[in-house]
Amino acid sequence: MIKNLFLSLLVGLFFISCNKTVQNAEEMHVNEGHITVVADESFKNIVDAEVNAYMSHYPKTEFDIVYVPEQKAIGLMLSDSAELAIVSRPLTEKEQNYYLARNIEYQPGRMALDAVTLITSKDVNLESISMAQLSSILKGEESEYKLVFDNSSSSNLNLMLDKFEIKELSNTNISAAKGTEDVFNFIENSKKSIGVIGHNWISDEDHKPSMALKSRVKILGIQVEDGSVIYPNAQSLRSQSYPLIKTVYLHTTQHRWGVAKGFVRFACSQIGQLVVEKMGLQPYYLIPKKYEMFDTPEISTVE
Repeated sequence: MIKNLFLSLLVGLFFISCNKTVQNAEEMHVNEGHITVVADESFKNIVDAEVNAYMSHYPKTEFDIVYVPEQKAIGLMLSDSAELAIVSRPLTEKEQNYYLARNIEYQPGRMALDAVTLITSKDVNLESISMAQLSSILKGEESEYKLVFDNSSSSNLNLMLDKFEIKELSNTNISAAKGTEDVFNFIENSKKSIGVIGHNWISDEDHKPSMALKSRVKILGIQVEDGSVIYPNAQSLRSQSYPLIKTVYLHTTQHRWGVAKGFVRFACSQIGQLVVEKMGLQPYYLIPKKYEMFDTPEISTVE
């Protein structure tokens, strides 16, 4: 009996030791290493904030962050040029073939609810715009205003085309800048244009560069069906009453524990979700929501 008890204790200690070894090995993989991240440029501020938070917890990690249009980000990840892609949509069935071919389980992370925000010059005599007006502009119908997107295939354009079920894009009323900061520069000097940006660029009230950008322009509200005007802010994201909300998706091709998978887990955990909340966005795991996005046609560039 004593012998059996002794063996039981040995087995118990063995499994405890194994569990600790597995946990320690996993921790070692996520807290040290270098990865390349490709992200839609409209998510720059929230991505920078999450990466900085991760690196403060794991100072031996290194990140190369490349900001590109959404579809290019996905393409770079699927061609093994990056371990992590941060975009506004799940992967299509065709894109998921990468995972099937390598026997990797496809498990996208969802980090936050962000929003498409509309901005104008402070000199523009416009405080809000209706969804019907936005649809009309995108369809190339007669309009006093033009839309200027952050780039020619951004997540902001993806969401709006999907929202209004537009398959073919008219270039009559829309154009693309060379990034979000270029949108601000262009909009400040235009009385006939509406800029389209990611809300996280101006959502963090404690971030001086964001507040400096916000002070340069006017934020437009969106008029919804009941006639009320809704502005993008923490409250309208939380209630999901703002009509142009988008989800921040995290995709990784890393099938074993490493910095990429560790970052996804971190961003979707309590600490990462607190970073989202501090940024003035809506943490995804408090109010889950899924949006389907599709590929977008190219649009002309602002000169």
